Amino acid sequence: MNNRFTSFLIAFLFLFLSAHKMEAQEKRKLLNGNILTEVKNIQKRFSDSISHYDYKKNSVLYSEKYRAFYSEKIQNLKNLYQSIYEKDVITGKFDTSILFKATNEIQTNTVSPQEAAPQAETKSKIVDIAQIENYQQLTDLKKRLTVDFPVYLIEDSGEELYQCKLNFIIDVDGKFKKIKYSGSSGTEFNIISALFLYAIGSLEKPLLYNKKPIIQQFSQPIIVRFE
Repeated sequence: MNNRFTSFLIAFLFLFLSAHKMEAQEKRKLLNGNILTEVKNIQKRFSDSISHYDYKKNSVLYSEKYRAFYSEKIQNLKNLYQSIYEKDVITGKFDTSILFKATNEIQTNTVSPQEAAPQAETKSKIVDIAQIENYQQLTDLKKRLTVDFPVYLIEDSGEELYQCKLNFIIDVDGKFKKIKYSGSSGTEFNIISALFLYAIGSLEKPLLYNKKPIIQQFSQPIIVRFE
């Protein structure tokens, strides 16, 4: 009897700890899932608004309302993005004595434009980015930005291929800050891409070089294909 109870207790604890671990992993996955929830709400308000009009009954009125509601949706997305961007505070200081050499997979920028070093400064040491001690986090991030992209937030996907380029800073605390977007696939996709990175929030651990947290600016393309 005691043996059965002990086995049951061990099994219960194992399941509890496993569930707790999975829950913790999910929380690490999206540090701020509320961002994507708000994007979804903005999309829903747009869909609800345009649903009151019928294209077949009055195509001119429908097109007019669609443009108005869509402009409102884009402005709401911009406002959401801007409100997050403006709260970013850079805590680290760029070390202009070190230049991280980019690879085909990971693109880097030496320093933030606001931190540009004088031309007369001493020549910097060039370091391969793979020498960052937890460099694998960057390759994992690149994969995740495409594989886990919230495609359900892209409405009326009229294109097969969407592309965006994100420029952002990984601070000494591992958080993604000052995320900027650019690309030719439309403002909506670009903003949602930036907000997705904000929702992920940070790397699991800060980037380390010589056992010290570093701050670095990165450039990362996002490519999403709809089939």
